Amino acid sequence: MSEVMLAVKDRPAETMQVGPALYRLGLAGAVLGGFALMLIGFWHDIRLGHFYDPDDVMRLQQVRDFLAGQSWFDVTQYRINPPAGLPMHWSRLVDMPIAGAILLFRPFVGQPMAELIACVTTPFLTYAAIALLVARIARKTLANDGLALLAAVFCVANVGVYGVAHPMRIDHHGWQAVCGLAMAALLIGGQRKLRGAALAGAFAALWMHISLEGLVFTAACGALLGLRWALAPEREGATLPAYLAGATLASLALFLITHGGALFDRTYCDAVSPVHMTLLAVAAVGATLAMRSAPAPLVVRFAALGAAALAAGAVYKLWAPQCSAGPFAVLTPLDYRVWYLNVPEGQPMWHQSVSTAIGWLVFPLVGLAGALWALRSGERRHVMTDYALLLLAATLIGMFVLRASTLSNILAIPGSLVLLHAVSRRIRAWPSMPARVVGQSAAVLLFLPITPAVAAFSLLPGASSDLPSPIAEKCMDRSEVGHLQSLPQGLVVAQIDAGPAIISASHHTVLGAGYHRGAQAMDDVLRFFATDQQQAWQVVQRRHPAYVYFCTDADAAKNIAKRSPHSMAAALAANHPPAWLRRIAVPGLRYGRVYSVID
Repeated sequence: MSEVMLAVKDRPAETMQVGPALYRLGLAGAVLGGFALMLIGFWHDIRLGHFYDPDDVMRLQQVRDFLAGQSWFDVTQYRINPPAGLPMHWSRLVDMPIAGAILLFRPFVGQPMAELIACVTTPFLTYAAIALLVARIARKTLANDGLALLAAVFCVANVGVYGVAHPMRIDHHGWQAVCGLAMAALLIGGQRKLRGAALAGAFAALWMHISLEGLVFTAACGALLGLRWALAPEREGATLPAYLAGATLASLALFLITHGGALFDRTYCDAVSPVHMTLLAVAAVGATLAMRSAPAPLVVRFAALGAAALAAGAVYKLWAPQCSAGPFAVLTPLDYRVWYLNVPEGQPMWHQSVSTAIGWLVFPLVGLAGALWALRSGERRHVMTDYALLLLAATLIGMFVLRASTLSNILAIPGSLVLLHAVSRRIRAWPSMPARVVGQSAAVLLFLPITPAVAAFSLLPGASSDLPSPIAEKCMDRSEVGHLQSLPQGLVVAQIDAGPAIISASHHTVLGAGYHRGAQAMDDVLRFFATDQQQAWQVVQRRHPAYVYFCTDADAAKNIAKRSPHSMAAALAANHPPAWLRRIAVPGLRYGRVYSVID
């Protein structure tokens, strides 16, 4: 690693600046080089059309349905839980880059290849946006072009980026990270402008329309602006009202774009609804009124902000009291126990394995340590304070929901470079050139974002058991379930994670899948596999499926069979199906089992 790249500011004289053209060229190289490594690493998946997660498959199917004529305003997946379908809470906004790429390439290479190209190019867009925003944040916090370029390089070795922006990863999580980083990039800095605050609010609205999970970080950014105003109202000005107004107006615009004139009379706890837009509007008005207390003492300013926050919270509580329990309150007890509690990404950090917790939590803590190290020097205090508080907020949010740790891991890169610089300066003072080279290389490896995860999964006993079984993945892959196309079309009862692949790779419909708005359909699937054969038969009598598709080696099947030895999953795993199931030989099928239902 070049020592020039590692030169960073401890004193203003040590800052490394390059010309605009050279800096842009370096950024382009970092982005293109990083994604080229991603392409090499995921070439096997690209060649086979293998997706990372069932949600990626479902996203592709949603795009297909839209291009086939389904309404822009209708995101229901009608091939799950027919005939009613599965009402999805996803936004069409994320479908647009994928659909655009398919439409662009389809006339030249056909539908299948156009879909594959879209599944590679769309993650490149998210990767490029993430790397550029990380470089922007590093440039603002560290005032060093060399380290900003290194921050962009480090993105390729970050578990957060790796999880949301690699080839074939087309779900919405990458765009959530982009929105969060854009908000941070706009809000970090001692001299904020109203336009930047309003634009940050617009990105907050976009995040919330992609996933309402963004509401928590939106509130954290508002709290940062409120704190800065309370401490220095003359310098901060009306950035908080501008931020909240930007979020309100952008949210209303996006709501009209994605829903038209419909849904203004509905309240959803898992998607932006009128109650959420009203909450933002009340907060914006309250913050504007609070600004009038600027000449008053500090305690009065805090009280005014607190009153605005309480008013917004009261609106939400009175309007939507049912949302206090969260969006997953609609799940049945069986859904919650068998499915939700066994989805690690939705659980808090303290419910994870040790290796997973280390892999996702240590690097944000490294970034926080770096921010605190920088603050002790007293330079760029306002900028670094903003950065440290936003990183702390993102880290705490990730503690409660594992998948939210994506943002904290990416946002921690600039903070880790502070520590890398501090160590690097001392290593460069060593008299021996070989020692400097070895020490510098070791320092880079030590502070590489991926290091905690690699160490945890390599060194901790039993960490490999946290990884999914390769056989189970193949059983639920589109290349495997695509062989079901040879069977006459029918309704399939399949394990939760296999549903999206089946509707994507065959002409069949499925009973249910792992999406909380389809709680009753999911309950039927889980009742079929996780309870006794009598209850499974009741599901058959009620829903009349034609087939059962079963993956013996899937982790969910193993867990159910272990906990419930008399369940249908246990019987199928032991190859003892009931008399009303007859196994079918399907040409080409290697890992899954198919049964016809004798109803």
